Amino acid sequence: GKYYRPTDRISYYLPSQIQPKFTYHELVLHIASDEDANLSRLQWHEQSVEMIDGLYQIENLFGHKFLIYRKQDSRIYLGNDESLEQRIFHLEHVQYREYRLRHHQSNKILNIYQHSLNNESPLVADSQIDQTFTFQYVNHSNKDYYIWPAHQPPTHRSKVLDIYNDPYGHARQNGAQVQSYDFHGGPNQRFRLHAINQNITKLANKMFQ
Repeated sequence: GKYYRPTDRISYYLPSQIQPKFTYHELVLHIASDEDANLSRLQWHEQSVEMIDGLYQIENLFGHKFLIYRKQDSRIYLGNDESLEQRIFHLEHVQYREYRLRHHQSNKILNIYQHSLNNESPLVADSQIDQTFTFQYVNHSNKDYYIWPAHQPPTHRSKVLDIYNDPYGHARQNGAQVQSYDFHGGPNQRFRLHAINQNITKLANKMFQ
C-alpha cells in the first residue's frame, strides 16, 4: 500500500489525541469559575437585606439631604428644597434580594450610567429595567444601608452608591452628584430610607395638577 512518512502519521493522529485533553481542561476551568461565581453570589445575597416594597425618600447621612431626580439631564442629585414628589422613589422587589428603584413621579428607573464599573459613574434615571440594587446594613443596630449596584460581577463587587465629595464637604451641598464608587464605608456612602404614605403622594399630585 501507500507509504507514509513518520511525520505524516504524527500530523494525522496528533490533533485527535490532544483535543479531548484540551477540551477537558477548559471544561474543568469553566466549572470551577461557575462554582466560584455561584458561591460569591450566594454569600452576597446572604449579606443583603430583605426590603419592603413601597414608596420612600432616600436620605444620605453625610449632609442629611435627599436623592432627587433632575429632569434636565436625567441624573440623580442631592437636595432638600425641592417639592416632595421629586424626592419619592418606589422600591420594587425583582428577584432574590435585588430591588429596582423607580422615580415615582417620572416612572423612570435608576441605573448606573451605561452599566459602568468605573468610579464616579453617575446614577441616572431612564427606561432601562435591567439594573437592580441590593441593600446591606451599615450595622445591625439601625436602619442605615449601603446600596450596591447588582450588575457587578459576583466575584468582584466593589462599588456602592456614593455622593461626590471632592473637595471634602461637597457631599453636604445641594446638587452634589450621586454616583458609584469604591466602597470605603464613609457617611457619604450611607443611606436611610423614609417610608412615604401612598395617600400623601395622591394629595400632593392633586395639589400640583
